[in-house]
Amino acid sequence: FGSSLIGKRSRSMAVTLADALPWRIAGAVDRCLRPNPIDNAVLLERNEGSSKGLAVVLGWGGARQKHLSRLRQFYLSESYCVISYSSPMRCLLEHGPICEDINELATTICRLLPGCNGQFHVHMHSNNGTMVWGALMLALRETSPDSLVALSGIVMDSAPRIDPSLPSLWMFALGFTSPCIPIMLQRNRYTHPIWTPVLFLYFLYRLICLRFRPPATRRFTWLQLREAVLHGMPTGVPQLYIYSTKDRLISSTAVEGFIAGQRERGIQTSWKRFSDTPHVQHLLRKEVEYKETLLNFLQR
Repeated sequence: FGSSLIGKRSRSMAVTLADALPWRIAGAVDRCLRPNPIDNAVLLERNEGSSKGLAVVLGWGGARQKHLSRLRQFYLSESYCVISYSSPMRCLLEHGPICEDINELATTICRLLPGCNGQFHVHMHSNNGTMVWGALMLALRETSPDSLVALSGIVMDSAPRIDPSLPSLWMFALGFTSPCIPIMLQRNRYTHPIWTPVLFLYFLYRLICLRFRPPATRRFTWLQLREAVLHGMPTGVPQLYIYSTKDRLISSTAVEGFIAGQRERGIQTSWKRFSDTPHVQHLLRKEVEYKETLLNFLQR
């Protein structure tokens, strides 16, 4: 679901090996993955004067608002209004995306559209941002179906990895473990000799428990979000993919397989493939090329 630490960050939340003990693991996971009232809130920024449109920026797992500031400033400098949001990773072990946040995103988009040239595009990162986009699509279709007519483009950064066949619980747990390692350890690494097996077993247990919860308790199930992203994105809206062959979390093969599926649906797709940038760090490492690619897509 995507995690990468960019820049220095406080290590006060980092875990110790003692936290891997069976009676401490639940508390450690909750402490590291729970929502942050600042970084996991919906943020709106805009300049005075006219706007080219509305950019909806959805962060990766573990992203803080400061990590998205470079992209927000780019959009502001190009006269866009910007909404940014990152879903806390703990949602993946509970009921799915926070419904109140998804509702706030949907209502804010609808409220701002008239003053933002009547159009918006979505710029998401990793699988975490992709799943939020799936929930946002469903919410907009429920509450304001006409708003999706204003969708002018979809940008996917380091995303997505969604297999056509439904993964088993143990594969889902393994896929969730890797992005949580850098969040828990506060280091840019996706494997650890102790934390990888410990988190895998803990997440597998939590996912099994989640499987037996009544579906009525969740507004957007993961199956619904997966289906919305795989088969529900509007066919008349162009898509841009920015990814890398060096990405160790979501491989270029996975992204290109998803692109092929979208092209089969008749969607216009374009892409920028880097060869030496890590997961969700393309803008940080290749700023000029990234912005040029993005501008060409937005001005098409």
